[in-house]
Amino acid sequence: MKIKPLVLAIVAAAGTSSAFAGGFTLSEQSISAMGTANAGRASSAIDASVVFNNPAAMGELKNAQATAGTAFIDAKTKIKNANGGLPGTFTPLGAPASAGTNDGNIVPHAFIPSGYFTSGDQGGWAWGIAAYGSYGLKTNNEATFAGRHLGDKSSVEVMTIQPAVSYQINDKVNVGFGPTINKIDAYLSQDTTPGGAGIVEIEGDDIGYGYNAGVHAKLSADTQIGLVYRSKVKYKIDDGSIKASGGTLTGGNALSGSASTSITLPESVEVSASHKLNDANTLHAGATWTRWSRLKDLPVANTTLGPRSETFNWKDSVGYAVGLTHACDDNLTLRAGLAYDNSPVAPADRSVRLPSADRYIASLGAGYKLTPTQTIDASYSYVQEQTAEVRKAAGGGLPGYSADYRNRASVYGVQFTQQF
Repeated sequence: MKIKPLVLAIVAAAGTSSAFAGGFTLSEQSISAMGTANAGRASSAIDASVVFNNPAAMGELKNAQATAGTAFIDAKTKIKNANGGLPGTFTPLGAPASAGTNDGNIVPHAFIPSGYFTSGDQGGWAWGIAAYGSYGLKTNNEATFAGRHLGDKSSVEVMTIQPAVSYQINDKVNVGFGPTINKIDAYLSQDTTPGGAGIVEIEGDDIGYGYNAGVHAKLSADTQIGLVYRSKVKYKIDDGSIKASGGTLTGGNALSGSASTSITLPESVEVSASHKLNDANTLHAGATWTRWSRLKDLPVANTTLGPRSETFNWKDSVGYAVGLTHACDDNLTLRAGLAYDNSPVAPADRSVRLPSADRYIASLGAGYKLTPTQTIDASYSYVQEQTAEVRKAAGGGLPGYSADYRNRASVYGVQFTQQF
């Protein structure tokens, strides 16, 4: 039995093959911002989702309001050129695959809900509260998957609660701050024998604390900028569990034990700008830097197998986005955006649990006022990734595995806002 699956479970808290932002961070917190591919989300205050987008801009909303939304992810994966090898070998690309199937479409459909409330301007002060998904992972390979010894089922969820407060320094500059409470739950399984008889299951959970801080400034009547810092968050899992059963792994007997580790998810800095071109059109741009280079290695203590350590060597990542908002009239607003996100995972470190690569995103969205106090927003994003090559050599008596993953997704979002 190997400890590596537990390491991947915790690292997966920092990533997901069903989420589409640099470093695999969920980016579906605001449906209205999704319409511009999140370009300008830190510099424009559209609705109560500003509590996440940039808490400093809460005072830009004059009235109290509540926003609730959900995003639906429909991801598709095709596995091409799949081949493996017998234990102790690595079959070159183009050779027949080892026993097993490579069906693809490993990401089940997923919903990502969010909810926000903000007080609006309270004489220079504003406050709010938010609940949203910040990280996620959900993959499910078929039982006969040829690479099942590297990863089978994966499920990681991180939900965040964030209160926030903002203060207007002067008529141009606002600052904001919000602590975050983050709950992680992880489950992974792995078939550790070529014959498919040895199953390892890993579970763990923890609560980590961090904060978001922002600045919002009006450079002119037409131009606004925003800066948001999202802190690192440390998770310490002391009560993780490992269960193994079947095959030569345990001599046909069941085996269970505890495992513990800690990991610090990286900080990020987002900067964005929004410029009003004319009465109808506003141009948005944004960039986000994430310090994924924090993930160098991860020591793991295990009462059953003894201490282990895993090396990752991830790199920092930067994502870019541009977008346009067009106000058709006082009730209808149209949005569009393009984004590019680079993956922090080097090809040599890519696994079947996280077979993701650099990606391109195109988004469309619309907001419509049902009444003077009620607005509904909808968005659609199409995500296309570059081919993700997985190349794992044989080792530990298990076969190697090589495949090209071609991932794409459609993300649909709907959101409702009520002003008070």
